[in-house]
Parts: sequence; structure tokens; C-alpha cells
Amino acid sequence: MKKSARIRVRKDFVKVSESGFYYRSAILVVQCTPNNGLDHFRVGFTASKKVGNAVVRNRCKRRMRAAVDIILPEIAVPGVDYVFIARKATFAAEWSTILETCKAAIVYLNRKISKCRESQ
Repeated sequence: MKKSARIRVRKDFVKVSESGFYYRSAILVVQCTPNNGLDHFRVGFTASKKVGNAVVRNRCKRRMRAAVDIILPEIAVPGVDYVFIARKATFAAEWSTILETCKAAIVYLNRKISKCRESQ
């Protein structure tokens, strides 16, 4: 995934968390919101200190990034910002579980976004 498609500014993370849709599971949380004015999707990754020390947080973000690189290009909706938030279970979860959870979250959120766009 291109680095230009990454969310890196705190303001953008806050915008997604305040005004978007979310999907929660035991392994991770995914938030999304339409990014008006952009014709491509953007992705952000975060893990709080509750998840663990720096080594654990970085591994969790790497695992989410790898899963998203596999899944998101196929099913992402252009014009949407996605934020993936790690939970404690992300570190020890099996790879197949992470992939399934990411895919389920993205499909669910895409349906929410399409309903929102249809109603406008």
C-alpha cells in the first residue's frame, strides 16, 4: 500500500473516531468515515499503551498492516478513511483469525457507508 494512502495526522484520526462508523471485535476495532474530496481510500493504524509495551504495540500494528495489505485493495471503497485499532488479543491471535476479522469488519463498514451515501 502506498504511503500516501496512510493516515498519519492526529486530526484525521480524531475526525474518523468522532464522525464515523465502527466495528468492534475481541481482536481489533475498525472505524471508518467518508473522506470528502479524495478519490482514494486512506488507512491508519494505532495501538494504545493498554495493549502493551512498544514491542507488543509495533507487532500488533505490523500484523494489522499485513492483513490490510492483503484484504483492503480488493474490497475497499474509494473515498473512505479506515482506522484499525489494536487490542490486547491482537498480539496472540492466530493469523487466519486476524484476516477473517479484518475482512468481516471491512465488509460490514462498507455496507454502512453505502447506506449512508444512498440516504444523502
